[in-house]
Amino acid sequence: MKMIRAIIVMVMALIFLISCAATHSGRYNTQRVAIMGAGVGALAGQVLGNDAESTLIGAGVGTLLGAIVGNAIDQQHQAVREAALTNKRVVYYANNNHAIEAIPGPVDQHTKCRKVTKREWDRGHLVSERVEEVCEGERFSEDY
Repeated sequence: MKMIRAIIVMVMALIFLISCAATHSGRYNTQRVAIMGAGVGALAGQVLGNDAESTLIGAGVGTLLGAIVGNAIDQQHQAVREAALTNKRVVYYANNNHAIEAIPGPVDQHTKCRKVTKREWDRGHLVSERVEEVCEGERFSEDY
């Protein structure tokens, strides 16, 4: 019975943390994914170890892994935002022969949005290419 109660409390806490983190959509993936990792890690630690120590270890490991993944996502998005803001080609290099290239396109005067081509390179080979849209501000009406 204690195990079921602990799992319910952990799931509720995880839902609460995810809903709080979701308000930062698009920019703060490091924090958001770290919070989700902490919740999932704590839940996994409790289920596997069935004690407080396992729960804390799971939360710590989940936070660390979530922060690493979220930071990688933020770095990829940062290249696109920077290219749109400066209207210049931006390339971020990683130590493992991996690169993210962002090439800005023209601004749509009606929407104030700029399309940016994001290319992902691995050891000199193009892995993926897609177009993302970066807008100057938030939309408040359909007439934006």
